[in-house]
Amino acid sequence: MKLAPFESSIAERYHEETKYSTDSLRREAAAAIPMDWTRQPVPFKRYEGQRVLLPTAGLPLVRRGLLGAEDDASGPGVMDFGRLGRILWNTNGCTRIVQMVGTVQHFRAAPSAGAMYPTEIYVATHGVPGIADGVHDYQVLDHSLARVRDTDATTALATACFHHPAFQTAQAVVLLTAEWQRSAWRYRERSYRRALLDTGHVLGNLVEAAPTEGFVAFPVGCFRDELVERVLDIDPADEGPLAVVPLVAADEAASIPELPLRAGGTTEWHRAVAAVGDRVPKDEPRRLAAALHLASRLDGDAPSVQDAERVKLPVAEGAVAIDAGSAPTLWTSVQPVTTTIAERRSTRSFRPAELPRGALFRALAHAYPDDVRALFVPGILKTFVVAMNVVGMPPGTYAYDPVARTVNELSRGRHAAAMAHLGLGQEIFIHAGAAVIHTVDLTRAVERLGDHVYRLLGLDAGQIGERLNLALLREGLGVSGCGGYYDDEMNRVLGIPEIQAVLYITAVGHPAE
Repeated sequence: MKLAPFESSIAERYHEETKYSTDSLRREAAAAIPMDWTRQPVPFKRYEGQRVLLPTAGLPLVRRGLLGAEDDASGPGVMDFGRLGRILWNTNGCTRIVQMVGTVQHFRAAPSAGAMYPTEIYVATHGVPGIADGVHDYQVLDHSLARVRDTDATTALATACFHHPAFQTAQAVVLLTAEWQRSAWRYRERSYRRALLDTGHVLGNLVEAAPTEGFVAFPVGCFRDELVERVLDIDPADEGPLAVVPLVAADEAASIPELPLRAGGTTEWHRAVAAVGDRVPKDEPRRLAAALHLASRLDGDAPSVQDAERVKLPVAEGAVAIDAGSAPTLWTSVQPVTTTIAERRSTRSFRPAELPRGALFRALAHAYPDDVRALFVPGILKTFVVAMNVVGMPPGTYAYDPVARTVNELSRGRHAAAMAHLGLGQEIFIHAGAAVIHTVDLTRAVERLGDHVYRLLGLDAGQIGERLNLALLREGLGVSGCGGYYDDEMNRVLGIPEIQAVLYITAVGHPAE
C-alpha cells in the first residue's frame, strides 16, 4: 500500500515499516541476534508490601493447596472483593501452570502471542468492602491485589477520561497497560501490534465476564495519558496505559450514553522516533513501540469528534448475500461464558473436515458486541471471511457485514494453500476450514482521529478476535489467532481492497486433537 497523503504520520509509517514480506523476513533473519532464552522478560510484575488475597471460591483455582473461603457477597449491583476477584481472574488470571525445561509457564485466561503476556492489570477501588481505597496491581501468581497507591484515584481517573459519566457510580475501575519489552523481546519492531492485540484479548474477556457478576464494563480509550501515567506511577517509554475501564452496575448501565471520540494529532515518523531520545536505547526494538505510543498520547486539548462513518465495501457483481442470522445466545446461567474462558486453549493444528456454516456465522454474530459502547471505534474495522472448507460456501473471499449480519461474496478461489503461505507457514493454517481477517482503511482513520486511532484499532481487533475465539470454542470448534502474516500479499492474493490494512487473522477448524 502506498502512503498518501499522511505518509508522515508515525501510525501509518509504523504499520508500513513493520509489514512482513519474504524480503523483509530474509533481511531480519540475516541481521537477527539469537534469542537468549535465559533473559526472557518476566511476564508479570511483583510488588512487595501490602496486598489483599482475593477469594478463590467459585474459581477452578488452587492457591497453596487450599480453596479460599466463600466471600460474603453484597447486594445486587454492589462490588465486593469476591466479585472483583472473579472478574479479574476471568479477565486474565492464571488458568494453568506447566513445568517446562528450565522454567515454569503460567498460562492465562486470555491468549497472548508467543505467551509473552505484555498486558498488566491494575484496579482502582472506591468503597469496595474488604479492599482499601486506592490503586492495586493484580498479582497473577497468587490471585491477589498489591497496593500501588493508597489514596482514592477514581476522581483523578474521571478527570483523565474527560469526565466520562461511567465514573460517577463505579466502585472499581480496571486499567490495562502494556510493557513494551515483553513483546519486543520476541517480536521486535512489530511488537506494538502484538501488544495491542493481546491487550484487546484481555479487554474482550473483561467485557464478557463482568455481566456474569452483575456489572457492565465501559472501555475508555480516549484519556489524558499523562494523568493516568501519574496515577499508576509508570514511564510510558517502558509501560503505557491503553484502556481505562469503569465497572458499572448492570441496572445503571443503560443510562450511560455513547460518547464521541477524541481526536489526536499526527507526528512525523522520524521526529517521533527522535523524541524518544535516551529514554530507550537505540538498539532496542521496543524503541519504535515507545515512539508510536508517546506520539499518540492525548492531552486536555484533544477535541471531540462524531463517530466515524461506516464504509461499504465493494462486492462482486451478482454476489448473493447469505443471511448470517441473528445474534445467538451461546451461554446460559448453567454454563456461563466464564466456563469457556477457564477452559480456553489455542488450537495448534486442525484436521481436514468441513466447517459447519451455522457455527461460523453464529460466532461472527457474537464477535461484534450488540452494545457498541464496548468498542472504541465502532464501524471502522472491516471483516473478511476466507472460506476454504465450509459447508454451503463456495471457496473464496467474503465480506462480512456485522450490522446486517450477512456475508457477501467478493471473489472465488481455492485459497487453502495460499493461506498456509500467507500465514508464514504456520501449522494452524493447514487444514483450517476458514480464516477470519480484520482490516482497516488506516489512511482514512488517521486523517479523522490522528495517530491515537492506531491504538484503538488494535485493541478493537483484539477484543473482536477474543469474542470470536470464545464463541467458536463454545461451538465445539478449534481456533487460533495470528498476528504474523505477509501483509500486502494477503490483499493481492485474497482480493481484499488494497486500501484495507490487515490487522489480525483468526484460523478456524476442527481440532486435530
